[in-house]
Amino acid sequence: DSVSAAESELKNINLTDESFSEKLPASPLHFIIADKNGAITVEPVKEGLKIYENAIGVLTNNPSFDFHIQNLINYMGLSNKNPENRFSENLELKCNSRGMGALGLPGDLSSVSRFVRAAFFKENAYKENTDEKSVLQFFHIMGSVNQVNGCNILSDGKSEYTVYTSCINLSKGIYYNKTYYSGAVCAVYMNKENLDAKDIKSWEFLTKPQINFLN
Repeated sequence: DSVSAAESELKNINLTDESFSEKLPASPLHFIIADKNGAITVEPVKEGLKIYENAIGVLTNNPSFDFHIQNLINYMGLSNKNPENRFSENLELKCNSRGMGALGLPGDLSSVSRFVRAAFFKENAYKENTDEKSVLQFFHIMGSVNQVNGCNILSDGKSEYTVYTSCINLSKGIYYNKTYYSGAVCAVYMNKENLDAKDIKSWEFLTKPQINFLN
């Protein structure tokens, strides 16, 4: 029931090269394990499972987690405030737009760039004071790294896109979900269910657009 307990049990884990579904190939997945006090990243490699302390609380795909953390050095000059002129004392340079402190924040769809964006927004976004606002803030942060359908075409001609996004309130046991084509945030209150039940209970994701007309 904690990150430290999970980490101690990882020595008993044996990952196999089996697909989750016949329709999906086996993937070199990276895992994040988190509780209210911290997080670790777990990556299966040829030598075994590598475990990293994850102080930033962000995870994405290849390359390895240690590369992503090292790569953040290239962006440590980014800021949520407009920059001051440090370019030259002989030039009167002034900002001509808001948000210029984040100039250089990568905007492409690679996993490396998406890691940087997620880390920047997570570290600088306001920590909201209600559960509902916090959940919505999470979805805004994740929206900065969403894959838009049609913008990332794979070798088989299909488009990779963010099918769904989810998060969990660890204190209350609430699972939140939003699918690509619905846009509505749905929630399941896990502690209202019988967690010792023998049968698996499931809920259908909302996948159709949820648009509230005001007239």
